[in-house]
Amino acid sequence: MTETKEIELKRLLQELKKNPTNLDLINSVAIGYFENYDQKSNKEDYDYFEKAYKLKKTVKSAHNFAWFLYFEWSEIEWRWKQNSAINKAIEIQKECIELKPKSFYPYYQLGYMLLDQKQFKEAIPYLEKANQRENQRDITHNLGYCYFQLKQFDKARDLFSVAVTEFDIENRSLFNLALTEYECKNIDNVKSIADKLSKEIATNVHTTISGYEIGLLYFLLNDFEKATKCLIKQGIDGIDLLDWNDLSYSLYQTNKTIWSKQINKSIKERTEWIEEIKSNHEDWSEYSAKEKEERLNEFQTEIQERESSLKSEMTKPKPVINENIIVEYCGCLLFDCKRHENKEND
Repeated sequence: MTETKEIELKRLLQELKKNPTNLDLINSVAIGYFENYDQKSNKEDYDYFEKAYKLKKTVKSAHNFAWFLYFEWSEIEWRWKQNSAINKAIEIQKECIELKPKSFYPYYQLGYMLLDQKQFKEAIPYLEKANQRENQRDITHNLGYCYFQLKQFDKARDLFSVAVTEFDIENRSLFNLALTEYECKNIDNVKSIADKLSKEIATNVHTTISGYEIGLLYFLLNDFEKATKCLIKQGIDGIDLLDWNDLSYSLYQTNKTIWSKQINKSIKERTEWIEEIKSNHEDWSEYSAKEKEERLNEFQTEIQERESSLKSEMTKPKPVINENIIVEYCGCLLFDCKRHENKEND
């Protein structure tokens, strides 16, 4: 933490002593601890967000506590209280909505939470309300995502088309549009988008929509040559072929020699990892005996799968398209987050 931030947090704490019921101050202290982990002795960020919420349920206090619970605390406590923070966050966010917020933050946040929990139908009204208040590309994109998951492909296509703007920097909306066009049987449009995206592949740099994802589009078009070119240009050593059935099949069809070489290489890697674990190599020193045993079993199974694939004829896989559609992360929606220049209040 920089000295400036440390001084600022101390200043806020001093002010709070003089005015202990000031909700804005409590919120600022919570954010201060959240952003400065080394100043925490326990869970001060949680405590202050909760304190503001319990002191008075306002749009800001409820919304910010719910944000922290969902996007931060749930990651910390999932090992022993799985889903409790998530369920509590959604409950509090619904309380926030009952206060009839004026800004788009609370509606977007609840919509995203429900989307993230695969409650796509329930998420749509909140995302639509957020978009009415603040028309943003990422909200439009996530609406399209929900409609796609509900198999309402025409609506999804219209929304992704709107979301494809100059601000679609990582081409998430354009890629999703291609998959939606595929579901709508507009094959020429899929090819047009794939050709456009393929010109932007950055060799050995895995951006959000990389050559691997573009290869999927060509696989869907049964153009295995171009799918393989995307794979090789992006970096064939950057993935495990057995995790990318579409690219593996494309390579298998166009260059079985390279395909076999890659599979044998992955077998060799796992064999070496097994030897390292058995010989107590320092790379595995932080693993417990149980974890090492689990990894040994995993590697043995993976070797058997690869050896089996070398002996049998590969059949064309059928990708699950909705698992390849990409969501836009809603980002930081904390009221009064100075780092992201967020709104101070509702």
